[in-house]
Amino acid sequence: MRLRQSSLIFCICFMLGLSTVYAQTKAPPAAKQGREPAEKKLNVEDFTYNPDGARNPFEPILLLKAKASRSMSIKGSKDKGQQPEKVGYELEELRLVGVIKSGTGTMIAMMEDTQGKGIFFRKGDYLNKNMWVQDVSASSVVLGYKTRGETRKITVDIPAKN
Repeated sequence: MRLRQSSLIFCICFMLGLSTVYAQTKAPPAAKQGREPAEKKLNVEDFTYNPDGARNPFEPILLLKAKASRSMSIKGSKDKGQQPEKVGYELEELRLVGVIKSGTGTMIAMMEDTQGKGIFFRKGDYLNKNMWVQDVSASSVVLGYKTRGETRKITVDIPAKN
């Protein structure tokens, strides 16, 4: 009985070994005809891009974060006659942290609100419906304030390090 089982296992292993050797030596039909199997070729026209809902991949991520933080502030140019859309920040709610110079040479004022959120303001940006940034220099920010029909200037200096 044991002899039959071992001879049966041997025969099965031998047949499997022969079948794998035979399968490896047998050439595929495409190779017999001297042709390679055709690969699907892709054309540029096969691809499309829909930018709806996607960010611009060439716009720096830090600029997107700056725009998002400025979304709370009111943006508009006093010279162009654009009116602010909503009430933003009062001067008492903001603290001037510093001034940076962008790659284009524009000076940007960095301010912080009472919750510690950073906000960026450029020349012409509104803080609220009556106050806007008139000028940003390396050491201070000049704000324009409209009250009772007249315009006043408020200069905010960068705080000195202790």
